[in-house]
Amino acid sequence: MYKKLIPALALVILSVGIFVTSCTSTVDPINSAVKTPGSLAVNATTATYNGRYSPKHVLAIWIESSTGTFVKTLMVKAQARKQYLTNWLSSTSSGNSTDAITGATLSSHGARSCIWDGTDASGNVVGNGTYKVCMELTEHDGTGKFSSFTFTKGTVTDTQTPADKTSFTNVSIVWTPNVK
Repeated sequence: MYKKLIPALALVILSVGIFVTSCTSTVDPINSAVKTPGSLAVNATTATYNGRYSPKHVLAIWIESSTGTFVKTLMVKAQARKQYLTNWLSSTSSGNSTDAITGATLSSHGARSCIWDGTDASGNVVGNGTYKVCMELTEHDGTGKFSSFTFTKGTVTDTQTPADKTSFTNVSIVWTPNVK
């Protein structure tokens, strides 16, 4: 009886092994072992979409991991109107703006710049991998325009100049590692 079970058991184990190795999973890079320090320069020009309060608008720029985990807010210009930055609030779950550039509602569109130091909201250097710069603005009492741009945080410089998106033009994203 055992001689008949051993080949069947081997077939089950082999099948499970094939299934497990054929499945892929996305690993969140935040806590990976390799954590290169450096800085990310983010530049973008905001543009109107002719919302109700245009050219006045609120704006948020933040970093997420490739799997959508909130890392850090870089800029929030929306003191009394933060509730309309729905994508940012959904990402942070608490409106976290620790170490971010903050300020009141913007009265005009133009060039915006901020720097990310490669750390999370607690000041810890995050792991190397693919991340997203997320940008959101609204000119009315509700969700406005949202865009995200990927880049690689690692041991080499990564320069991105993505195509213009609605309300975000001239975007430049440059990761510069601090490798000795």
